[in-house]
Amino acid sequence: MEAFSVLPRGERPGGPVMPAGALSARLEAFGFVDVARTRQALEELTHGLTRSSRLMQQMLPLLLQWLSESPDPELGLLGLRTLATGRHRRERLVATFRDSPEAARRLCLLLGTSRLLLDPVQHNPDLMAVLGDDAALCRRDGTDLRARAGSALGWRTDLRHQQAGLRRFARDEEFRIAAGDILGLDDVTTTGSSLTALAETVLESAVSLVAPPVPVAVIGMGRLGGNELSYASDLDVLIVFADEAAPHDVQAAERSAEELLEVVNGSTPSERIFRLDVNLRPEGKRGPLGRTMASYRAYYERWGQTWERQALVRARPVAGDAEVAQRFMVMVQEQVWDKPFGEAEGREIRRIKARVERERIPAGEDPQFHLKLGRGSLSDVEWTVQLLQLRHRVPAPGTMEGLAALVAAGAVEEADAQVLGQAYRFCERTRNRLYLVRGGPGDSLPTQAEQLARLARSLDTNPVALRDTDRRVTRRARQVVERLFYGGASSAGPWT
Repeated sequence: MEAFSVLPRGERPGGPVMPAGALSARLEAFGFVDVARTRQALEELTHGLTRSSRLMQQMLPLLLQWLSESPDPELGLLGLRTLATGRHRRERLVATFRDSPEAARRLCLLLGTSRLLLDPVQHNPDLMAVLGDDAALCRRDGTDLRARAGSALGWRTDLRHQQAGLRRFARDEEFRIAAGDILGLDDVTTTGSSLTALAETVLESAVSLVAPPVPVAVIGMGRLGGNELSYASDLDVLIVFADEAAPHDVQAAERSAEELLEVVNGSTPSERIFRLDVNLRPEGKRGPLGRTMASYRAYYERWGQTWERQALVRARPVAGDAEVAQRFMVMVQEQVWDKPFGEAEGREIRRIKARVERERIPAGEDPQFHLKLGRGSLSDVEWTVQLLQLRHRVPAPGTMEGLAALVAAGAVEEADAQVLGQAYRFCERTRNRLYLVRGGPGDSLPTQAEQLARLARSLDTNPVALRDTDRRVTRRARQVVERLFYGGASSAGPWT
């Protein structure tokens, strides 16, 4: 591809100028719709006679090619233009293009995929340098994450500054996880476990910052407990205090629980690290944020409902005092796995699930393409696995982990597990990518052609193929769900 300039003749340092008509045609071929805005952005990016501007002019053909490979080339170009403002950002941008063409290519792809990925690079331009190194984008274990979080907090003493440091640490790690996802370095399972490991590190750090006056354990529930977080996930938790706490200590621990929520949730959306949710606790929003072990036990023994028993299937310690957490898990064993699970409990779970299907999908969203609540989608697989786990007494906190355990226990046929697993992974990967492409939560395939095209392109497919795949995998999964979940006791032996 020949080099060319978008600058007027009087301002360019040399090289041919492409005629306006030819330039418009070229930009349209690269996927740019608003040619006038694109040209203005290119002029701002390459303007001047400095070494950096000359380098960007020389790289322009490659830059346009790389942007054209992203779902939204114009979004990517605007991101590059933003990074070219400010001395340090521009220096890092130019260094990336000069020293690592692969990192530059990947930066163009990421910025052209999601507007959410611009902000971390704006605040930490050094992130550009890691994009060319696959090893730097690989999943980090808990030890590495805790060390990095400690470095982010170590020199800060004020709680508000510590919260800001923890938020920056989380933002940088989320960028790295999303990069590995979009670049195809990680699969959907690794992405989920990476997000979970990050959330656990944030929670562990937050507990240490608030320094509760009694031993406290944080129990992960839902997707956090299942080690299967998505980009859109809340952190569902239960907060448990040691039984030995005196009444005045419990009151102080309750204040610490409030501080924990404030550190993680922030006072404003801009201060939020994760959305920490304690609504699965006994009595929901009416109950205290945390309870002692004895209080949890008394509640579940006297008042616990079937849906709460089902929720505890995914309970798993994620932060805080290990001894308190271990005691809680003993209680979970007694309340969830040691008690009989009969036909009445199974009917109740199916009744709740049927109501969810009728009432939860928002108006205007096509249930056929709803990745979370549609037939054969994520919730179908999750509820089926949890029901069978309870029925056959097969503990495992994660959906895919539970499915594998059910196969090993002889409770689910391998062929059925493959169908359910394929649907789960497809819906989860698509929903994750939809979050990034949209720049926020979304649970169903877009109805607007342009949005659907961007999503499909990000997933290396086309809109027709994406919808066809959705239909195929969810239809097959729903057939299994109808048999294993809604089929009743006759479909898989007696209730125990």
